[in-house]
Amino acid sequence: MPDIRTLRPARPLFQEHAPLSREEAARRRAMLLHPSNFKPSTSPGADAGGMAEELSSRFECLHEDLVCRGFPDNEARTEVARIAAREVWDGFALQLRRHRAAGRQMDANVLAVALTSLQGMPLALLRHQGDLAYASRAVSTALRRLQHNGGLLDRLHPHGSPAFKDAAVTLHSVEAFLRR
Repeated sequence: MPDIRTLRPARPLFQEHAPLSREEAARRRAMLLHPSNFKPSTSPGADAGGMAEELSSRFECLHEDLVCRGFPDNEARTEVARIAAREVWDGFALQLRRHRAAGRQMDANVLAVALTSLQGMPLALLRHQGDLAYASRAVSTALRRLQHNGGLLDRLHPHGSPAFKDAAVTLHSVEAFLRR
């Protein structure tokens, strides 16, 4: 068994680099952040029509389950909307953490914009349980923000974001569910 004191690391963990000038550092950052240098991560998008039908039936089943547990109808509907909003939020947050951990900063920035678009919706749904009009407004406002910001990002990065499209389909389904 080798003595641990005699072992040397194969290479240093951090290599020392000569400091760059401000201009050189700015030029390198600009080259890295330019949209033409962006290589999106691959993640498959879902069929919007099939996904909307699946979500609609899922929301109905969840609503029936909540009503059977003693929730009034309006509170059960807003609770279903809150659960769906929280799942969308958690999905974006999980993807954001994964992209940051993998070093895909451009994808992470896109997801940060998506989270900003949804900011406040889950809390608004929680604070106003049973108020279908308020819940519908909160969801439609978040959907408009998401679509607006997604459109701006598509202009900057025409790669398209399946996460934005999936979230928009989910929010459309929630909006339709609240209007029933």
